[in-house]
Amino acid sequence: MARTPVQTARLSLADNRPGRSLILATLCLIALGVVIVYSATATVTEPGHWYARSTIRHMLFAVLAAAVVLVGWRIDYRWLLSSDRRGPVVAGVLLAVAMVTAVLVFVPGIGREVGGYHRWIRFGPSQFGLGFQPSELIKLTLPIFLIAWLARAKESVRSFRRVFLPAAALIGLCVGLVITQDFGTATLIGLTGVATLLLVGVPWLYVCGLIPVAGVGFCLFVMNSSHRWARMTAMLEVWSTSNPSAYQPRQSLLAILTGGWFGKGPGCGTVKLGYLPEDSTDFLFSSLCEEWGFIGAAVLMGLWALWMCRAWQSASVAPDRRGRLLAGALGFMIALQAVLHIAVDTVALPPTGMSLPLVSAGGTSLLLMAGATALIVSVSARRTSPIGEAHP
Repeated sequence: MARTPVQTARLSLADNRPGRSLILATLCLIALGVVIVYSATATVTEPGHWYARSTIRHMLFAVLAAAVVLVGWRIDYRWLLSSDRRGPVVAGVLLAVAMVTAVLVFVPGIGREVGGYHRWIRFGPSQFGLGFQPSELIKLTLPIFLIAWLARAKESVRSFRRVFLPAAALIGLCVGLVITQDFGTATLIGLTGVATLLLVGVPWLYVCGLIPVAGVGFCLFVMNSSHRWARMTAMLEVWSTSNPSAYQPRQSLLAILTGGWFGKGPGCGTVKLGYLPEDSTDFLFSSLCEEWGFIGAAVLMGLWALWMCRAWQSASVAPDRRGRLLAGALGFMIALQAVLHIAVDTVALPPTGMSLPLVSAGGTSLLLMAGATALIVSVSARRTSPIGEAHP
């Protein structure tokens, strides 16, 4: 029996319920982030150029992120995941650029040291403080490349030598480029890469072989590092005053507990007065709980629940396998980062320097997470129908 030719049409937002709800939830998270960041940093007037003020800078990036979501979803995601050779080449070039920039952070004059770690590349006039975080780009481009490469029909994902070993080596290389400078992001990159392999169809038995490798990495980079091991023990002895690494988790819990049901009020928190470092990034959820209370935290988690539900629905209505894998992998990455951020702030996990996607201050992460969301919406906006048949 001959197959009926099909074509893929782009739906409008009025006909795309998962995509419409996902955009709405994303815009609400971005807007809520502007309010929370402003409230968490509203202490005294910051000196210097107007762009150096964290509140104004975050507001500008939030506007750009909203524009990325509203415009980017119209771009066809299949441009990155073409079934011919072009798809892996385009995705591979993007990943290669991300990996090269991850090396450039160590080059004097290009990389920028913050808190003893080289995570940023600075460019432009120094008074503007423009910067770029390469690890965020690796986090986005790695799953895109794995899908563009492995989702092609001629690739046998069950091949251990031709598929699994090169893919595992690539994931390990990406993690290795980041782990010495940003352990939390490196962990997220590794977990996202492994989840992508499972989504593509790599056998569980192969993936389980990575557990001993992860164990060796844990011993090398955590147990052999007094600083990181102190953070692990701080999670278990959060009220100890003998472990300096327990200070941040302790202050985070105090901020959450003192918030009560309705919080102290916007701008009335005390942790932002120097008691809790990174209150607008890594510990933003704690700042929210202190000033907005349980009700504010419930609103935030409700928005994230809606976001995750619509991302899953976007993957389920994808017109092809590549779109389903793309929406699934990117949705998993963003949802996992949100869960890890809240787990760290509630001391369910040790401090790892994990920002809250779409909400925390940070231009690179905000724009790239908005771009990832736009790709998920783009997947939900495509439907297949027989050629010649009008699409509703």
